[in-house]
Amino acid sequence: MPIRRRPVLLGGIAVACATAAARCGPAEASSGAAPAGLLEVAAGWTSGPDRNGLQALLAALKGHAPDVTFVAGDGSTGTDPAALLATGRPPDAVRCSGGAELARLAPHLEPLDALARARRWSAGLPAALRPRLRAGNALYGVPAGVRRTNLLWSRPQALAEAGADPAPADPGLLLAQLQRVTATGRTGLAVGGPAEVLQLAETVLLAAHGPDAFGALWQPGGPWRTPATAGALRLLDALLAHAAPVAPDADWTDAARLLGTGRAGYLLTGDWADGWLRENLGLRAGADHRWAAAPGTAALFQFRADVFVLPRGARHRAAALAWLDVCASLDGQVALNGARAAVPARTDLPEPARALFGPYPRWSLDQWRSARPLDSLTHGGLLDPRRRAAALAAAAAFTTHRDSTRLARELAAG
Repeated sequence: MPIRRRPVLLGGIAVACATAAARCGPAEASSGAAPAGLLEVAAGWTSGPDRNGLQALLAALKGHAPDVTFVAGDGSTGTDPAALLATGRPPDAVRCSGGAELARLAPHLEPLDALARARRWSAGLPAALRPRLRAGNALYGVPAGVRRTNLLWSRPQALAEAGADPAPADPGLLLAQLQRVTATGRTGLAVGGPAEVLQLAETVLLAAHGPDAFGALWQPGGPWRTPATAGALRLLDALLAHAAPVAPDADWTDAARLLGTGRAGYLLTGDWADGWLRENLGLRAGADHRWAAAPGTAALFQFRADVFVLPRGARHRAAALAWLDVCASLDGQVALNGARAAVPARTDLPEPARALFGPYPRWSLDQWRSARPLDSLTHGGLLDPRRRAAALAAAAAFTTHRDSTRLARELAAG
């Protein structure tokens, strides 16, 4: 099926952001003649802060390759990378989450090791991220930024009235805080749809097991029949007793609105909440909404990497290489992530670049440098898309049957 193309226009704000970012340091030089013509990229960033970030990244691209014309290549198949690559006429670059998702796509991708060395695409990347960009013995991905997923958001006014802690240290203490908020007549925990239930399950399992044993859960023969797992999933049920009713067609924005309008005390979701609360509800970061690591995960930075891959036989290959150049560059990563409250994948940002980020992402920049990175199950590349979909279906079913033993069995089988 032909891919529909949507032109993306550059806005003045995006140009200003990328220009400011460029002052932090020059981008790594690209090799060869400057490309020209079309560039078709499937990024999926079509609304809200992500679209703002794309606009800023495109402004940076104009500095690298002024004669390249960007068109969105998401098409009628949506943004599922496997579906796009299976069309036989894929875009020139495709975004994925790295990790297991990237490994599934590898047969359709061009290995990038030689190009990455020549064009310095791996400059500044932390060692813990690099394996998530590889499959087998080859490099396939170039990260443009990182989104943190293990975050607890709170409404200070609601917590003050309840005498509740904005940063409970573990899920058991979170339950105690939810009880306090519920006693004031508010909803303790804002939950949108099944994805937020799965993320809550992920949090209690991670807190109960620690990062290594949590990772082992998803391997063959993982420790699902243990007291730690059973206790964590019983706690999940108790937490949901203080949550808003879960609607199958709801998402995190419904939960964010509940929190942002003061009708709930807490929200567990990724860093995308910061931009949404500020832009859609006009809240002030730090004053009207606060953030902390999800309970029991303070030393961990769970993430979803926004990784771009190069399909085999890309029709506009020179333009695609220019795109990967800007995604890997300091100015490109600062432009993209500064506009959407995420953080660059690179950790070698010069100090002046921090001024381009708001209060939450400045905190997150420090966390990305110091905390242990860990791939997200719900939003990242810990599982391939098929297993992630099975886990999401298990979480959705749990909202109705509330049988933690069944949930453990279904998560293990997925």
